[in-house]
Formats: sequence, structure tokens, C-alpha cells
Amino acid sequence: MAGEDPDVAGTGWLIRVLAIRRVCSCAGVAAVALCALSPGIMDAQILFAAVADSSHSAPPADARITYGSAPTQFVDLRIPVGRGPFPVVMLIHGGCWRAQYDLAHLAGAAEALRAAGFATWSVEYRRVGDEGGGDPGTFDDIRAAYDSLVAHTRRFALDAKRIVLAGHSAGGHLALWLASEPHVKVRGVVAMAGITDLAAFVSPTGCGAVVPLLLGGTPAEIPTTYEARSPVARPAAHAPVTLVVARDDHTVPQSQSDAYVARFPSVRVVSVPGGHFDLVAPWSDAWATVLSAIQALTGR
Repeated sequence: MAGEDPDVAGTGWLIRVLAIRRVCSCAGVAAVALCALSPGIMDAQILFAAVADSSHSAPPADARITYGSAPTQFVDLRIPVGRGPFPVVMLIHGGCWRAQYDLAHLAGAAEALRAAGFATWSVEYRRVGDEGGGDPGTFDDIRAAYDSLVAHTRRFALDAKRIVLAGHSAGGHLALWLASEPHVKVRGVVAMAGITDLAAFVSPTGCGAVVPLLLGGTPAEIPTTYEARSPVARPAAHAPVTLVVARDDHTVPQSQSDAYVARFPSVRVVSVPGGHFDLVAPWSDAWATVLSAIQALTGR
């Protein structure tokens, strides 16, 4: 609506999303009819299309900040209502590390975090299919986006002592990788369906088929690269890690979190109902668990 306060607009968007969730949980013809207008919400597992569609209606970011010269080297910043410094979530989207999936589908999750009092630093980065994407460009971008966040904390009233890394799927992999990099100081990491062992994740089809394209070869051809880029083979993260795992995830198997816990037993694992995209759908029970994990790390 023209002239609408952006903070009110953001809250209104979240209220509408949660209202649909409440109605869809009720029995009756009216509930079914309404949910038919919101594809994916009545599914046993929330679909990518439902997450993407809800994100399209989310309010725009407060600022877009570049950290490099490539078209995909930028972050979208959202700042909550009130006075800072604000805790900040560096949010890394998934999509099999492929260029066809961008940060837009996490706008809803970013807006839900903003409504909960968090600033969000949602990262776009070069991916497989982008010029310069893959190893090392993808990883260089994630590190550069973090460094840019630290550099901008004072300008945007962000709390440098309360940074949480959060990533979904391939983004969870990148968040865990970043957390073990030198001189990265964060309060914690929340990896949603995070991929931890790239060699074990390789498969002939699906997301696993993208890993050799990301790294430039197969595990047999470049084993040291797989070790260097797999969180399970790297040093421990410099902060507490929570893995949020969906019980009916058909994209990232349970074995990925199991492998990480076997290597780092102090890691917290939370299992939630639903599928792969329930984890980033602000109306889902799984998302409530994700939000709670982030809040716990920042003391909110």
C-alpha cells in the first residue's frame, strides 16, 4: 500500500502468513478452500514453490550492499524496529550451490527473523553456473560477505558480539565451513539440513550430482579438496553448533548430521517433523524450532 510504514507492512505480512497457518490447521471445508489458494501449505511436506511464493509477498530488504564487483556479490540487509545494536543473523541460502536458485526464496525467513528482533544479513554469492562460481569463488564469497558484515556493524547498529550463522541445505554446508575458518567470531551456528560430508553426499542425480561441479572433480580425483571443503573433515567450529534436521527430508539424509556429530560429539541436534523446506517456511512448526535455536544462541 502506498505510504504504508515499512515496519507495519513487515509485521502485517508475517501476521497474514501465520493466519494462513492457523486456518490450515483447522478442519472443515472453509479451511480446505483457503489452503487450496496457498499451494504447499496443506502438504505433508512443504514445497519449495510454497516457500518461494510466500517470499515474493515479503517486504523488500532495507538495503542491498555489495561486497564485490560481480552481479551476485551482494547481501540484503533487514533491520528490526527499535534501537540497536541488534543481534544479526548471517543467512545463507541453499539450492544445491546452483545459479538457478538465489536468495529470493529466503526473503520470508529473513522477514520473520526481522519481526523477531534480529537484523538479517542475507547473502548472495557466486554459484555453479555463475562466472567465477564453484571452488574457490563460492567459498571466497562467503568469507567476503562475513568480513563485510563485520565492517558494517557500526554503520547499521549491528551487534558484532551477537552474530549467528544460519544456513539451509547447501547454505548450511557453507555456514559450517565458514564457522571453522580462521578469525571468524560468531555466537553460534544453526545449520538447517546442513550438508557436512561432501564426498558421502555425491550421487549420480539430485543435489549430490552438483558437488563435483562445485569442487572441480570427483572425490577420487581431488580428495584433498573434498577434505578442505567438508565441515566434517575440518577443525571444529569456533562457536556452538546446532543442527536442525527434518525427519522426512528426502534431499539431505540423516547420515549427514550423524557424520558431523560423530566427529564433534558436543554438537546439538534437534529433529523436527516435516521435510526439507519446512525448515525455512515461517508458518511451520519446524521454523519455530529454528527460531528458538537462534534465540538461544543470542540470549533473546
